[in-house]
Amino acid sequence: MDHVLAGALHERVFAILGELECRQDSPAARILAEAWRAVLTHHRQTGSGSCEACGPRWRRHMCSVWRVAAAYFVRSAL
Repeated sequence: MDHVLAGALHERVFAILGELECRQDSPAARILAEAWRAVLTHHRQTGSGSCEACGPRWRRHMCSVWRVAAAYFVRSAL
């Protein structure tokens, strides 16, 4: 179930970033979206559920970078 929820979160965040990158009226929004995409890609989840950048942990859960992304992108879109 965790992988399903993580997949849904990743899909939603990257969809929002895609919308921001397409905006022609705000170059700053596009730049920030590209930066977020790069950081989140760097922090992608490994097959074991840990963060690729933060390394393995004793517990599998979202790293702090993905928790911030969820708080700012997904919750604000609801």
